[in-house]
Amino acid sequence: MALKKINYLLIFYLSFSLLTYIRNSSGNKNDTRCLASSCRNNSTCSNTSKDNSCHCSDTAIDLDKDCDNMKDPCFSNPCQGNATCVNTPGERSFLCKCPPGFSGTTCETAIVFCGTSSCQHGGVCHQDPVHPVCICPEGYAGRFCEKGHDPCASSPCHNGAVCQDGMDGYSCFCVPGYQGRHCELEVDECVSDPCKNEATCLNEIGRYTCICPRDYSGVNCEMEVDECWSQPCLNGATCHDALGAYFCDCPTGFLGDHCELSTDECASQPCLHGGLCIDGHNSYSCNCVDSGFTGTHCETLMPLCWSKPCHNNATCEDSDDNYTCHCWPGYTGTQCETHINECNSNPCHSGGACVELSSEKQYGHIAQLPSSFSYPEASGYVCICPPGLTEYVAGRFGQDDSTGYAVFNLDKSYGDNFTISMFVRTHRPSGLLLALENRTYQYIRVWLEHGRLAMLHPGSSKLVVKFVLSDGNAHLISLKIKPNKIELYQSSRNLGFISAPTWKIQKGDVIYIGGLPDIQETEAKGGFFKGCIQDIRLNNQNLEFFPNSTNNASHNPVLVNVTQGCPGDNMCKSNPCHNGGVCYSLWDDFSCSCPANTAGKACEEVQWCQLSPCPPKAQCQLVPRGFECIANAVFNAQSSEILFRSNGNITRELTNITFGFRTRDANVVILHAEKEPGFLNISIQDSRLLFQLQSDNSFYMLSLTSVQSVNDGIWHQVTLSMTDPLAQASRWQMEVDNQAPFVISAVATGSLNFLKDDTDIYVGDRAVGNTQGLKGCLSTIEISGIYLSYFENVHGFTNKPQEEQFLKISINSVVTGCLQLNACNSNPCLHGGNCEDIYSSYHCLCPLGWSGTRCELNIDECFSNPCIHGNCSDRVAAYHCRCEPGFTGVNCEMDIDNCQSHQCANGATCISDTNGYSCRCFGNFTGKFCRHTRLPSTVCGNEKTNLTCYSGGNCSEFQGELKCLCPPGFTGEWCEKDIDECASDPCFNGGLCQDLVNKFQCLCDVAFAGERCEVDLADDLVSDIFTTVGSVTSALLLILFLAVVASVIASNKRATQGTYSPSRQEKEGSRVEMWSMMPPPAMERLI
Repeated sequence: MALKKINYLLIFYLSFSLLTYIRNSSGNKNDTRCLASSCRNNSTCSNTSKDNSCHCSDTAIDLDKDCDNMKDPCFSNPCQGNATCVNTPGERSFLCKCPPGFSGTTCETAIVFCGTSSCQHGGVCHQDPVHPVCICPEGYAGRFCEKGHDPCASSPCHNGAVCQDGMDGYSCFCVPGYQGRHCELEVDECVSDPCKNEATCLNEIGRYTCICPRDYSGVNCEMEVDECWSQPCLNGATCHDALGAYFCDCPTGFLGDHCELSTDECASQPCLHGGLCIDGHNSYSCNCVDSGFTGTHCETLMPLCWSKPCHNNATCEDSDDNYTCHCWPGYTGTQCETHINECNSNPCHSGGACVELSSEKQYGHIAQLPSSFSYPEASGYVCICPPGLTEYVAGRFGQDDSTGYAVFNLDKSYGDNFTISMFVRTHRPSGLLLALENRTYQYIRVWLEHGRLAMLHPGSSKLVVKFVLSDGNAHLISLKIKPNKIELYQSSRNLGFISAPTWKIQKGDVIYIGGLPDIQETEAKGGFFKGCIQDIRLNNQNLEFFPNSTNNASHNPVLVNVTQGCPGDNMCKSNPCHNGGVCYSLWDDFSCSCPANTAGKACEEVQWCQLSPCPPKAQCQLVPRGFECIANAVFNAQSSEILFRSNGNITRELTNITFGFRTRDANVVILHAEKEPGFLNISIQDSRLLFQLQSDNSFYMLSLTSVQSVNDGIWHQVTLSMTDPLAQASRWQMEVDNQAPFVISAVATGSLNFLKDDTDIYVGDRAVGNTQGLKGCLSTIEISGIYLSYFENVHGFTNKPQEEQFLKISINSVVTGCLQLNACNSNPCLHGGNCEDIYSSYHCLCPLGWSGTRCELNIDECFSNPCIHGNCSDRVAAYHCRCEPGFTGVNCEMDIDNCQSHQCANGATCISDTNGYSCRCFGNFTGKFCRHTRLPSTVCGNEKTNLTCYSGGNCSEFQGELKCLCPPGFTGEWCEKDIDECASDPCFNGGLCQDLVNKFQCLCDVAFAGERCEVDLADDLVSDIFTTVGSVTSALLLILFLAVVASVIASNKRATQGTYSPSRQEKEGSRVEMWSMMPPPAMERLI
C-alpha cells in the first residue's frame, strides 16, 4: 500500500514537470515544429496536435510521424463490420473486403435488400448497389409508391400558372395579373383607383397604365406639370404656374402674353404742341425742339429769346409767335448779325481814311476812336484825315427834346440839275429832314414817316420808301433833281422818284434842315427832327453847321437849338423800365434788363405762363393781358355738369365757338344755354352733331346738322361761326375736323352776345329732351377767344388778370387727363379680359378666375381652405382637392371604405384602415394579397418560379418576392455556387491557396509561415536549435513517465488476477451478430 502511494506521487510530479515544459515551450513567438520534423513522401505536416504528425498522401490513415517508414495501413483495423483489410502494395493504402450486407470504403453502409422493402400499390422493387428502388405504376409516385394520382397531370392551372402537387391536392401558382383557385380570374389593377387627378386607368395583364390629363405626369399622374419650368416670361417678368397654363406678371413698361412687348407710353400722345414723343422702358420723354415750347410735355411756351438769337449784344424781345432783336447802333439785320458799313459811301474826303465805330478790333490802335469799345457808341464812323484836314462837324438836333432847326441861304444859282446829300442818324420815327423853298414857293419836302423816308413836291404824289432809317445808325441820303424828275437815294440804293416840273435853284433860295420856323407847318411833316445830321452837300459845295474858316462865310447858317457834335440823350432819366427792370442808356435810346417772367422793351409785359399759374394737368395759354388754363375734361354722364357765367366785363362781339370732343354716345348734350329769347344748344342726336341757335334779335331758330357721324370714340374738332361777324344777322357755318363740305345755314340769325348778360351756360350734363349727359372727353370751349376754363380760381394758383372772362360757377372738381387715343389699342387686358375705354384710362372686365387691373392675377380659389381632409391645388376659376388617404369627395369630406375595391385573393379577409387596407390570409396562403401558397422554408416559389434552396439556404420573402437566403460561403439564386475565397489570391510568398467553405487555407513554403505565409523564418534558426534540444529533453521525460505508469498498471493487475471482471469483458469487445437488423431508411423529400 505504501508503494502504491509512492507511485502516485511520482506520476504526479512527472506530469507536472512535463506540463510546465510544454507550457514554456508553447510561449515561443513562432511555432516551428513542422519545420523541425519534415514529413516525407508528399505528406502534409500538421502542428495543431500536441506533437508533430504527418498526414500521408494516398491513404485514409496516418503512418509513422514522417511518413517515411512503410507502416502497414491495416494496422489500425480501419475496416468495419468484421470486414477483411487488405494492404495495397506500393500505394500505402488498403482495401476492405466487406461481408454480405455491407458496402462502402470501410464497409460502413448496411445494404437494404428488396426483400426487406415494401413497394406499395403494385410497385416493383429494383435492387441498386445500396438500397432498393420502387418502380411505381402510372398514377403513383414516391419512394415506396405511397403517393396517389398526380392531380397536376390534367393541367388544372390556367394562364401560365404553375401546378404544385401536395399532400391534400394541388396548388396553382399564378403569374402576375391573375388570381383564383385555378388562376382563371384576371386581376383588375384599376379597382384600387391608383391613378390620381382624374386620370384614366388602363388595366393590363399584371399591371396598369395611367393616361394623365394634360397638366399632370408621373406613374400615377400624381405630379402637376410646372408650365413655368421653361421660363417663358421675358423682360424680368414673374411666371405664375396655374393648372394647365401659366401667366406672366409683367413689370411696368411691358405687356403681352410673355411680356415681350414694350408698352408704348407714347400711344396717348402726351407731348403737346408738336413735341416728339420718345418711348422708353416704362417711361417717355418729349423732345420739344422746334416746337417753341418747353417742359415735361412741351406744355410751357418757351420764350424764343431763351435761345439768344440776337447777335452783337442786341436786346431780344418776345412776342406771341416771334421775337424782335433791338440792335445797337452800327448793326442791322433780323438778328443784328450785320455790321452797317458806314464807310461804303466814302464819306471821308480829301483822302481821309474811314473807320467804322462798330469795328471793335480797331479800338486801342487809332487815336480818333474812344478809349474802349462800347455798343451804345458803336454807330457811325470817324475819318482819319490827312495832315492839314479835319472832319465836318455834325449838328445835334432836339437834344433833351428841344425843338430846333438850321437855315442855309444860298448865295448862288445851281440850275435845274443838282444833288443834295447828307448823313442822317436818328431813333425817332418821325421828323422833318429837309425843305427847299423861296419866299413864295415850296420846292420840295423830305421827312421821316413811321421811320421811313417820305418825299413830296407840290403837284406830285408822295413817295414813301419801305426801308426803315430810324434805327440809330447813320444813313447817307441823296436827292438828285433832274428836269421833270426827282430821285431819292439811300447810299447808292435808288429808293424811288417822283415826277415834278423842271425848276431851278436860284440865288436867295433857302434850305431848312430839321424843321421850319412855322411850328404847325413843321408838325404837318413829322415835327421837329431829333438826331444828328452831318456833311450836307449841295453838289460839291459843303453846307457846314460849324465852319472852321471864313471861306464858307457865304453859307453861314442860322442855327436854332442846334448843338455841335452828336452826343446822345440820357433816356434812363425818366425811368422807362417797368416791373423792376434795370435801364441802360444808349444813344438816344435805352435798354431794359427785365426780371424773369417779364418782357417788352420797357418790361411792361408779364410772361404769365412762366409763373406756372395753372395746375399740373393744365396747359397755360397766353391771352391778351392775361392767361388761361387749358385741359381736356372727362365726363361720366352722371352729375358732372359744369356751370359757367360771364363776369359782366365782356365787351367784344361773340361770333364763334370752337371746341373738341370724343364720345361713343349717339344722343348726348355738350353745351346748353338759354335766356329769353336767346337759346343755344350743341348736342349729338342720332350720332350726328346738332347746333341750334336763336339770338335775342331774331325770331327764327337756326339749326345745323353735321354730315358725318361723330360718336366713333375719336377726337373731333368743331368750329361754329358767323359767316359775316360784323353784321347784325348772319348765316352760321359748321366745320367738323376742317373737312369739306362745311354746313351753312339757310337762314340768318344774330350773334351769341346774349351770353354776356348773366346767362347760365351748362357744359357736359344738361339733359335736353331725350338726350343725356356726356360720357366722354371735352376740350376747353372757346367763345370768340374767351375760354370756359375748368380751373377757374383754383386755390394756390395765380388768379387771371384779364378783364373779359367766363367764370366757373360750379364748385365740383373736374376730372382731367383724357387720352388722345383709345386706351384699349394696346390690348392691355390679359387672359381674355374685355377692355373698356374710359377715356382717361382703361378698365378690364376679367373672366372667371382672374382679377387685377389687367386681369393678371389668378384668383386663389384655395384661399378659403375648401379641402377638409386634403391639399388644395388652385386652378383657373376652380380648384382641385388631393385627398388624404382614406377620404374622397369634391372637398375630401367623405371617408373611403378601402375594402370596396380590395385585391385580397383566395378567401382572405379585408381589413380597412386610414391609409388603405390589409389582407388577413386564409388557409395555406401568404403574401400582401394572399396570392402565394405557403411552402416549407427551404422551398421558394411564386407565380413564375418554383425552386429549392441548396447548401443550407433558407427561403424568405423580401419586398413581396421569395428569395433564397444563402449561408456564408455560398451564392446564386438557389445558393448553388460555392464562393471561391482564393479568387483574390490571398496567400503571400508563393503560398498555395486551398479553397474551403467560407474560408481558405494557405500551404506555405518551408521558409515561410503564418495564416497568409506572411512570416519569414530565415531569422529564427537559433531558436530552432533550442527547440531541438527541448524536444530531446521532452522525449526523455516521457520515457520516464511511461515507465512509472507501467509499474502502476502491473501492480494493479496483480491485484485483480483470479477474479471475474465484467468491464473487462466489455473492454475486450466481444462480437455480436447484427445481420438480422435493418437500418432505418434515409429521409427523403420530394420536390
